Amino acid sequence: MNEDNKIRKVLFNEVSLITGIVAIAISITLFIVGPNAKLEKDIALIQQDVATIKNNELVHIQDSINSNTIRANSNLELITKINLKLERILTILEK
Repeated sequence: MNEDNKIRKVLFNEVSLITGIVAIAISITLFIVGPNAKLEKDIALIQQDVATIKNNELVHIQDSINSNTIRANSNLELITKINLKLERILTILEK
């Protein structure tokens, strides 16, 4: 009976030691992996936000370029009309 108690004590100590080591290993793993996973998630969200901003800015820049092109074409038409009128005026004045 004494031997059974000694074996139980040894097994209990060994199981306690292994349980403690496993608990520490899991704690360390969670301590290292937990913030890293959150950091990776944050980085992914930031990259998504940057892509969204980039796409939106490109759309605004393209719209601005299109607007400027339309204005430039309109101004060119006005300049052409003014030139024709000036040529008529010069022709009339030359007579």
